[in-house]
Amino acid sequence: MGLFDIFKSKNPYEGILDTLHCINANQWTDSGKSKSPKELIEKSKLSDNEKFLDYIKKSSRYLKIVNELEINEGVSKILCSGSTKGHFVYPSYYLVNKIKGETILVQSMRIIKSNISYNPDDGYKLSDGHSLEILNIYQEDKKTLKPRKCHRVSFQYVDLDKSEYKFIKPLYSKITNTKKDDLYKHIMELYKGYHFGLGETEKRKAYPINRYNTFYGFKEE
Repeated sequence: MGLFDIFKSKNPYEGILDTLHCINANQWTDSGKSKSPKELIEKSKLSDNEKFLDYIKKSSRYLKIVNELEINEGVSKILCSGSTKGHFVYPSYYLVNKIKGETILVQSMRIIKSNISYNPDDGYKLSDGHSLEILNIYQEDKKTLKPRKCHRVSFQYVDLDKSEYKFIKPLYSKITNTKKDDLYKHIMELYKGYHFGLGETEKRKAYPINRYNTFYGFKEE
């Protein structure tokens, strides 16, 4: 293998999204009014990155995100541990193909069992249903917590009623039960089903999501 072959073989997605250590941001927004995360801003000024990450790891609802590139052709995987557990698969091209006007770096979704639901009329209540959990990881932000760079990470929850679950479940099942060769195709079918099917109903135009969870994510620099 020659020098130029080495450059050609380099993974084009490498280094764009590394392991993230995340602190929950809802503590500054749950009151309905956004508050400045003063303590986090002060800690972000620490020159010792290891000490800063120790602070993040000791926070309540700590989340760790590990990005596994190209588990299959065109498909990568996010592994979550901490306050959210499990994995999400997504099209690798998201990492290098920015959509005009969008700041999302990665988007993925999965169906989970949910013991809580929310709607504007009834508020929070116990349930025995399912939710579509949507993971969004945004492009690196260099302004919010200067001088430290971070990624905003959000989990959005669509609490599915019976008809919504009946529509979206077969699309998600194809991902969990498919052969590797068909994984990319079925991920895209789920995306289309959500964005151009479920998301286009009158209910979801009025209330796109029911709940959310937001984090600031920091690399192991």
